[in-house]
Amino acid sequence: MAKLGAAAALARPSFAPSVSRSLGAVSHSYSLEQSRQSLRSSSETAGPQSFAVRAVSAASAAFLAQRVARTASGMSRSRKVSAAAVATDAAAEVGVDPYLKARLEEMIALQPVIIFSKSWCPYCAKAKEALKQQGIEYALCELDTLGPEVEAQVQDVMGEMTGARSVPRVFFGGSFIGGGTETERLAAEGALKGLAEQALERNQRMLANKGDYSLTKSEEEWRAALDPKLYGMLRQRGTEAPGSHEYDQFLPKSGHFSCAGCNLPLYSASSKFASSCGWPVFDKCYGSDDLGQHVLGQPDGSGSLEIVCTRCGSHLGHVFYDSVTETNPNGERH
Repeated sequence: MAKLGAAAALARPSFAPSVSRSLGAVSHSYSLEQSRQSLRSSSETAGPQSFAVRAVSAASAAFLAQRVARTASGMSRSRKVSAAAVATDAAAEVGVDPYLKARLEEMIALQPVIIFSKSWCPYCAKAKEALKQQGIEYALCELDTLGPEVEAQVQDVMGEMTGARSVPRVFFGGSFIGGGTETERLAAEGALKGLAEQALERNQRMLANKGDYSLTKSEEEWRAALDPKLYGMLRQRGTEAPGSHEYDQFLPKSGHFSCAGCNLPLYSASSKFASSCGWPVFDKCYGSDDLGQHVLGQPDGSGSLEIVCTRCGSHLGHVFYDSVTETNPNGERH
């Protein structure tokens, strides 16, 4: 996920930082006091809610529909919750399923333009026609092809995300722009094409990892600051063989993991959990008032969200949603 280093220390820890596919280059700080000092204004958050706007090449409608259907049908199988927790959730009937919401947010993040629609809806038809007339390509998820139960669940999530369960729900560059009426109005005002171009441009920048980071260096400066292995992983999106990371099965009781490129604290020791995937994994990252979420997700062309350091943009790995537990309800595995 992220490369961490001793946050309060300039020198690297005794263990040479390296990266993992889902972790990135990381190093561990054993000093709890250093952790408290450097993180005094930080808190831990799950990733998807604050992920930066992201996007990727448009996927087919069939692929998107299958992904939503697999997500919804797999929720009960992947969820490891106690009977008491299930009973409590059923009694409360509050909110939407966090796992389904996380997966839908991932879909939105991976598309420059995406519409959640119903094939028979006249307002959806108007939105599609407005995009077509402007020459805007879009990914499409027809909810009525998913079955009544999944259709309702997705609309519940859309209601929480956008303020309404109605369709269509149209997203440009990860941001909700409105329904059918709003999309038509933006087209009539001449603004729709420009918004689409901005979404595509942002998508291309993310694919190339050309974000606006507060800590910037030239490639020559990064090469001088990092050894060749670290440079390849952090700055060239490299990885390493599964099982080779020294922190793979390392589960410290205290401290935190910091970015090996800029020492920004990324994950607490308690956020790391045991996994057989072959790389160190975490379920929550730090966030602060100054920087927001310390780990950001963005498309890299792999079909999953790449995770990078908020401050320096170094590659940390990818985020997956296959580790649902009571303490990790959206299933994040960084």
